[in-house]
Amino acid sequence: MIALLALVAALALQVPTPAELEAEVLDNVKRQPLADGTVADLALPDAFLRRVADRIVRSSYEERYRLVVRDPPSSDHAEHADESPWGFARSPLVLGVAGLGLASIAWIVVSRRKERA
Repeated sequence: MIALLALVAALALQVPTPAELEAEVLDNVKRQPLADGTVADLALPDAFLRRVADRIVRSSYEERYRLVVRDPPSSDHAEHADESPWGFARSPLVLGVAGLGLASIAWIVVSRRKERA
């Protein structure tokens, strides 16, 4: 019983390598449903998909682990004291832009395919 618990604990502590993480994110992006198919059906270049996956991984990392420490208030920044720092808005912005980019490319590809048919 103790050996089983030790095995489960060891498996839980395994951290994926960057290559494994990128492969998992790439697979998830390609399997995203889009119109009547998936993103993989668009046959987008691998370099583009790797950039999208990299942005998703970076955004997730910043959202989970990046600590934003506010500077002490100064007289120069008194008028901006109520504004939130960029660190809190960047990850949803990056994900939104990436999603909008994929949706735009999908729309263009689907409309061109319909024109050819």
